[in-house]
Amino acid sequence: MKFHLIQSDNKNLITGYDLNWVEINQVRYQSSLIVTPDQLLLEWSVKTIEGIKENSFEAVESLNAEIILLGTGNIQQHLHPRLLEFFSKKNMAVESMSNQSACRTYNILANEERKVLLALML
Repeated sequence: MKFHLIQSDNKNLITGYDLNWVEINQVRYQSSLIVTPDQLLLEWSVKTIEGIKENSFEAVESLNAEIILLGTGNIQQHLHPRLLEFFSKKNMAVESMSNQSACRTYNILANEERKVLLALML
């Protein structure tokens, strides 16, 4: 799907996506990544929900995101309750959804000036 959005305030916005790629500010990426409105972390090592460990978000803990959207691929998958508890203790709210839903939700929250982080598994 192709979005037709005007980039505002130099934010990282999702401008398109498909089953195997995501486009951020008209640049296409085909590997897992983490994006915030002002940062882009390429080559996130997580490829599947089973690959998420306690340390999977260490690199972004200092960003103080209030909402972490986890794009789990083409279908919504859920984190193990043990991981949800771990992240909750670190004040990290992680919402799992399909990549398509995560991309749409990210853009809405980024445009609302929310501290959102999108972790996308591709």
